[in-house]
Amino acid sequence: MVELTPSFELQFETLDQDHQKLIDLVNRIVEMIDQGNAEACKTLVPEFVTFSKQHFAREEALLVSANYPDVEKHRQHHLDLHDKLDHMLEFAEMAGENEMACESLKKELVYFIMDDVITADLEFKDFLAEAKPAK
Repeated sequence: MVELTPSFELQFETLDQDHQKLIDLVNRIVEMIDQGNAEACKTLVPEFVTFSKQHFAREEALLVSANYPDVEKHRQHHLDLHDKLDHMLEFAEMAGENEMACESLKKELVYFIMDDVITADLEFKDFLAEAKPAK
């Protein structure tokens, strides 16, 4: 189970709420797989992918409005994650009949959360704290 601990919160309500929803979706998908209901991935993973892309757009808009100097680097990071999201959709389609797809999907989901929320987004946490853009 993935958890958003206080040390990984950005102290920016909109983004922290998005991150919590992404984590909740990851935990729900993993739970469905572990309970033998991998077919649920066919609806839950596309929901996760759609919400992730919406989150990226919100986050990038906030960084632009705050004049974050590395916004293009962060935007590129998001674009790189789109490939991972595409793989998740492929794994979700196979998860009902393929145990390896289930395990790969779980790993990709956890990696995605760690890579985006824990690693990349913490790079701009201090900047947002100082810039104090409109929430």
